[in-house]
Amino acid sequence: MPDPDPSGRRARKQIQTQALLAETAIRLFETHGFDTVTMEQIAAGADVAKGTLYNHFATKEAVLAHWIHAQLQADLVRLQQRIARQTTFVAALSLLLDASAAWCEKHGSLLLPYIRFRFLSLAPSAGRDDAASKADMTDGFALLIAKGQAAGELRDDLPAAHLAALFHHLYLGALMRWLTLPGLKLKREFAAVVDLFVNGASTSTTLTDRRAGKS
Repeated sequence: MPDPDPSGRRARKQIQTQALLAETAIRLFETHGFDTVTMEQIAAGADVAKGTLYNHFATKEAVLAHWIHAQLQADLVRLQQRIARQTTFVAALSLLLDASAAWCEKHGSLLLPYIRFRFLSLAPSAGRDDAASKADMTDGFALLIAKGQAAGELRDDLPAAHLAALFHHLYLGALMRWLTLPGLKLKREFAAVVDLFVNGASTSTTLTDRRAGKS
């Protein structure tokens, strides 16, 4: 009997295979260190051919990104009701970022190669791996920003997706500072970028002078 939904079955198989490859890679990364693990080891650990692995992921960085994005998506689902109960944009975003900080502190050893990969994949010419790039924090930021715009908390002359992309750069910058400067608190770094995003870097005096046309 013909399969009534071959495309759906293929999609489910792809999701299952990517999850297997990602979980295998993470076990290897955590055991041996990210830098020493090869794509061949990931394929062998998952008991698949190298060609199968490369059909899904071009690099081990892409495998890592896919796993991290799956974790982020699960966290967004878990936090959805708590976030929805927040009455302001800052409160909702801060709740999301506090959870992100806790997760990052637990998996800090994997974040630096991930951040490098994400910065390289921001350019359209960088050959972004769709499986690794389609589900990061940006979508969650965009939803919160759109809600803030609808409530009149945020400017609406730019689309929510545009503002979310800009905030994502701030988010990644905070992560880079935390990863490379010992002694920083990630929650504090995230709080700083939220304040910068919402309130800007200008003082109230500077804003007043600018609006009055003064130099």
